[in-house]
Amino acid sequence: MKQRIILDFGEFLLDAVLFDTPVAEKFARHLPYQVRLTQWGNELYGSIGKDLGAENPVPYIPAGGIAYTRQGNLVCIFFGQRPAWAVEHIGQIMENGWEKLTAGPAREALEIRLK
Repeated sequence: MKQRIILDFGEFLLDAVLFDTPVAEKFARHLPYQVRLTQWGNELYGSIGKDLGAENPVPYIPAGGIAYTRQGNLVCIFFGQRPAWAVEHIGQIMENGWEKLTAGPAREALEIRLK
């Protein structure tokens, strides 16, 4: 069963789901996360401070995709950017909610919690 989560950017919330994968399940076990964000093109990323391992890294994540990489223990949110290296695709923002990330200033902080 897919785990429902909330991405809280302070100004707005985005609904998302985590996939049924071992890395996504490990990610969910440690919720909630407070993440300091960096923006690189159309990607936001920040450390969760936990090594969740690797299972099936992929070189492409669709817009709205949520990923994890053990290189820096980063959670990454993609909204048009390709990953710099293969990452674990662990979840997806619902519908086209990710489009809110393309407008306005760069986001600096994120809380990820269960819905």
